[in-house]
Amino acid sequence: MTLTQVIAKIEAAASAQPSVRHIVRNNVYRLNKLPDAQYGTFAWTQQQHALSGDLLEFSFAFFYVDRLTADASNEIEIQSVGVQTLTGIIRRLEAEGVMPAGDVTFQTFNEKFADLCAGAWCNVRLQVSAEWICSDDEIETEII
Repeated sequence: MTLTQVIAKIEAAASAQPSVRHIVRNNVYRLNKLPDAQYGTFAWTQQQHALSGDLLEFSFAFFYVDRLTADASNEIEIQSVGVQTLTGIIRRLEAEGVMPAGDVTFQTFNEKFADLCAGAWCNVRLQVSAEWICSDDEIETEII
């Protein structure tokens, strides 16, 4: 499975979550440029990827962000929905054969983007089978 395919599965899993209305690709701070963002927002950023034997390990930070009310009375509810939403995304990826490696821990937050928001984020490493097109013995290279 390629990086592009894994990202497509991540976004499909996020889109299937009832709390997600918008996806921000590859940088959560792009929310700052979206004054009319639709919340709840799922965002992902890439981290270091690795090859270990026959497994590719793709690392991401996943974010769930929603807007706080004027009195911030919905802070804990947003953070709770964030943890639940991110867990749902990870479980759906597992069902698609994209397996998390190791534990996933969640961190809640408050942050000023285009709006004052709250949410949750996690780092996740996703393992997939490394697919090979052909072995080195099968490659013919002409050197001039």
